[in-house]
Amino acid sequence: MRLRTTLADEEPQSTRSRCGAPPDGSGGPCGAAGGHAASGRFVWPPRPFVQVPDEPPDEPPAPGGPDVPRRTAGPPPARITLHEAEAAWLGVTARSWEASRRELGWLPDAPGTYCPRCGSPAGPFEADAAGCSTCRPKRLAWERCVRLGAYEGILRDAILSGKYTGWRRMCQDLGADLGRAVAAELGLASIQPDAVAICPVPTSRRRRLARGLDHTAILAREVARVTGARVAPALRRRHRPPQQGLSPEARRANVRGAFVPRLGACSQCCGRVVVLVDDVRTTGATLSAAGRALREGVRKAGDREQAVWAAVLAVATRR
Repeated sequence: MRLRTTLADEEPQSTRSRCGAPPDGSGGPCGAAGGHAASGRFVWPPRPFVQVPDEPPDEPPAPGGPDVPRRTAGPPPARITLHEAEAAWLGVTARSWEASRRELGWLPDAPGTYCPRCGSPAGPFEADAAGCSTCRPKRLAWERCVRLGAYEGILRDAILSGKYTGWRRMCQDLGADLGRAVAAELGLASIQPDAVAICPVPTSRRRRLARGLDHTAILAREVARVTGARVAPALRRRHRPPQQGLSPEARRANVRGAFVPRLGACSQCCGRVVVLVDDVRTTGATLSAAGRALREGVRKAGDREQAVWAAVLAVATRR
């Protein structure tokens, strides 16, 4: 039986190359001109199939000239914020006051939303320079009150963090915000910074040692820095039990005689508007005791008339 052969088998060996292409290199199954895809013949060894991409269409040059790089499609490059880096590398467990207020859109209370005399919340036309219905019948130890907000939400959390965890930066940021509020009120009253003294409501020595800082002193320094006024630590405080959980009457009795004027610093307050700085006003017992002691010290220093303001971070609505 005669076997049928292909053209390649009938072709003399001398006229075929290893891959079936003619020796003259004019093409063939493996040649660049013909290629095995075009001839349909079996080729050994096989060549890798390389797909040549189509040429992109001509695009107009980028604005600004050919040297300006063209923006390519795709996701933007990843960016790591400072907070993410701190959390990943330093183990940050709490956010700063600036980051918290920016994230939640928190703003300090406008002057018309609270009583300018006692700092209590007040609606439109419910308070004026003489006070509100709550404080008009009362004799207060200060003439004007400036506050940031109500003692609730992120403001309450920030105050507690700075006061009880020794977070100095938190106290500094809160004090700077309070300083801006005080500076705005001083400007409206046409009071120059050199006519102002900032006096912190002091913390007892025992509590300073226990907490690791004097938070009201930090607040007062920041208020003085922002307003351009001077700090006058005109009071010292005797240690007493904490005010938390006490009734209004018990609060007044607890701070009676707790503040003692420092005559040397009180002399710096003569002829100036003194701004008492504290963190929270609840019933006003602590501020009242501090204001009375301050006025007594200034009188002993030789000034009979003394203007006193109160500046607090927050006013408690529940007492």
